[in-house]
Amino acid sequence: MTYWTSEDNVAGKPGTALFIILPTIGCYRFRIGEACYMCAYPTAAPKIKWSQEAIVDYVREALKKIEGKKGPFAVRMFTSGSFLDNGELKPETRRKIFEILAKMDNVEEIVIESRSELVRYDAVKELAEIVPDKHFEVAIGLETANDDIAEVSINKGNTFADFVKAAEIVHKAGAKVKTYLLLKPIFLSERDGIRDAKESIIKAEPYTDTFSINITDIQKGTLYERLWEKKEYRPPWLWSAVELLIWAKRKFPEKRILSDPVGAGSPRGPHNCLTDYDRVIGKAIKKFSATQDISYIENLKPECRDRWSYIVENGLLDWQLVTW
Repeated sequence: MTYWTSEDNVAGKPGTALFIILPTIGCYRFRIGEACYMCAYPTAAPKIKWSQEAIVDYVREALKKIEGKKGPFAVRMFTSGSFLDNGELKPETRRKIFEILAKMDNVEEIVIESRSELVRYDAVKELAEIVPDKHFEVAIGLETANDDIAEVSINKGNTFADFVKAAEIVHKAGAKVKTYLLLKPIFLSERDGIRDAKESIIKAEPYTDTFSINITDIQKGTLYERLWEKKEYRPPWLWSAVELLIWAKRKFPEKRILSDPVGAGSPRGPHNCLTDYDRVIGKAIKKFSATQDISYIENLKPECRDRWSYIVENGLLDWQLVTW
């Protein structure tokens, strides 16, 4: 069973999120051999196809984890693909899941994920009308607003124009937009990774209610892993994430700026100098994300910051670095 709870921001205030990985067949692009370069999530899809009824029962079982408990809770459902893909979840399955959530008073926020091209007005509107009193977001993986970087470093198969069209559909249908951005795709220096994320936030801000900054980690079987093993790619420094999050929250204080530094302090995850303090910074980022209070990340001990500053200021590429 793949579901868990974690401290998080719920509809603008501190609360708890229930994360549910739905056992669908996974992303259709992965199934046709066009996976995003950094993503191994579809490999976790079940080898045996679950029935739609079994998936609904699975959601009911997961919701028992928060049933009857004091909230606020967010329910965030992932499919290793797209919630709005009829090949993964039939329309009636989506309706049943939302009808269950509509009856849970302690659930104040619901988040689903979808690729841009699978966002359809009727599908989003139907779900929004089932939960009119809840904060309902459709999360879209933009990753970068730079189409050249998207093509060369990510292989998403979408353009910024595709994202804009999808975001406008979501808003018109009565839901909110969460935008996923990737900090430091491959082939970018640390400096350019930060710059790309900032430029992407500025471009996507008019279409976005919540930003989720995904700090790149190394997933098995991906192009990112192959480059990392050859020491041609290093996950982002945690200091890069801290700088970006502080900048974003100050520039757009009305927006939710979220980030969960997966694997923080490990070689495969975002890290500074791989000391115990890396994990302190990772926890501080999670606390900022839950509270939206930048004081948690403003006054951190500057361990290894001078080394990071030198790398950023000089625009060094990962393969130029001797120390990892």
